[in-house]
Amino acid sequence: MKRERKLRVGIIGTGGISRGQHIPGWQAVSGAEIVAVCDINEAAAKKAGADFNVPNVFTDFKDLVGMKAIDVVDVCTPNKVHTPAVLAALNAGKHVICEKPLAVTVKEIKQMAAAAKRKRRKLMTAQHMRFGGLSQALKKFVDGGEVGEPYHAVVHALRRNTLPAWGGFIDKDLSGGGPCMDIGVHALDLCMWLMGCPKPVRISGSAKVNFAKGYDIPGGWGEWDRKRFSVEDWAAGFVVFDTGATLSLESSWLGHHEAKGDMSCLIYGKKATLQYPSGKYATHKNGAFLTGVIEPAPEKKRAHAAEIEAFFQCVVDGKPSPVPVEETMRVIAVLEGIYQSEQTGREVRVRL
Repeated sequence: MKRERKLRVGIIGTGGISRGQHIPGWQAVSGAEIVAVCDINEAAAKKAGADFNVPNVFTDFKDLVGMKAIDVVDVCTPNKVHTPAVLAALNAGKHVICEKPLAVTVKEIKQMAAAAKRKRRKLMTAQHMRFGGLSQALKKFVDGGEVGEPYHAVVHALRRNTLPAWGGFIDKDLSGGGPCMDIGVHALDLCMWLMGCPKPVRISGSAKVNFAKGYDIPGGWGEWDRKRFSVEDWAAGFVVFDTGATLSLESSWLGHHEAKGDMSCLIYGKKATLQYPSGKYATHKNGAFLTGVIEPAPEKKRAHAAEIEAFFQCVVDGKPSPVPVEETMRVIAVLEGIYQSEQTGREVRVRL
């Protein structure tokens, strides 16, 4: 059925991810139109409005979510602003898609989930790595039973010397964490999704500053304020799930890694192992070992654009969120647990 009008979208936050991915993503959806943008930086908000021909420009997200004409709010702010912006939008009766991490604590995500349920609105975390062609192909491979029961996974979100020096990434009051929350959430979400999103029950972890306070490693993305740096530059964790499966995670912005970047996961299953992003799998058949590579069909859309399209469709068709909030809650429970384990020096037990 053809819609009588387009879905009207408001964007909160006009930084790099917004301008580079979310705004173009919404503009590519024929059934949607961006009617408002907001940024605490007035100049940035006005520039985004002018650059993308958006008629309404705000500096306070409360004014944007108060617009009756808006159906969907897309949140692209620093992490610690996610919760107040998302809750304001949901309570105003808007559907919400929010950049990762949805929040930095499970408590906040539970508040969002309750608001979405109360208002009967869709809520989705923008975990774009789920929507890439290879990711989709690997998911079908796993769901088809080819890997069997997963019993362990290894997750890497590692950079050699590319620490984001701009914005609020290095400020804990704005980000809630360093590489663990910034890039660890991407690789962890992808891996747990491929595993069927098991529930974490026990977590131990470490989060430290090894290089960011010193001057030994040059910044590939420029210099950063050492005095303002208040997050980790390295984190590692070990997770036990309710299924009995385990997972190890390593995440960093700075370190002596051979590769400049390593965003990967390796899933061990009782029938096969599976790797991302190589697409390789290893198994056995007819008494012999077998290795192969999964090659997806050519992508029709890039992952960021595909996630926007998926959210649009769930709103207009009344279908469940493509990234259920319960799955996001389990991912954040792991990341939050790593920080809690570092603070207490003990294993953390999770109750969701």
